[in-house]
Amino acid sequence: MSAFDGKNIEAVAAPGGSDHRDGEGRKCILVLGMHRSGTSALTRVLSLLGAALPKHILGGDAFNEKGHWESARLVLLHQEMEAAVGRRWDDWGVFDPAALGAQRLAHYKAEIARLIVEEYGDASLFVVKDPRICRFVPLYEEVLGSLSVTPLYALVLRNPLAVFKSLEA
Repeated sequence: MSAFDGKNIEAVAAPGGSDHRDGEGRKCILVLGMHRSGTSALTRVLSLLGAALPKHILGGDAFNEKGHWESARLVLLHQEMEAAVGRRWDDWGVFDPAALGAQRLAHYKAEIARLIVEEYGDASLFVVKDPRICRFVPLYEEVLGSLSVTPLYALVLRNPLAVFKSLEA
């Protein structure tokens, strides 16, 4: 198989979602996992198997030289959303979308939708990754549904002590 066709990931389709085993319909793989847990590696593998990456990719750094494989524009939006409710990527507090207020929440949903369209175009299978998305899954489910895109989930797990040591370094 030269391209990733999604047929081996139906088990992670959204509960209650439509059955897409026939390959019809657009799909988005949401890569979920803690920072330093392997989300970048998995996202790159999924892209090499055929899932589209965003147009504006966050580049590598000293801690992740190969790159993060996530939308730089969505990362900025996620940081803005967290800051709007007094949260940061590294705190343990719950992100409550209701704390944004109805108007602001509607704004952020519209921005997520706009950026998905701009970053991924009409790709039939694409991958969205940012460890912060773990906090925003319900928002993404709603936005993707409004775009007629079926969310699929890839949850990356790594020993929490290994994550801690990696973050500490």
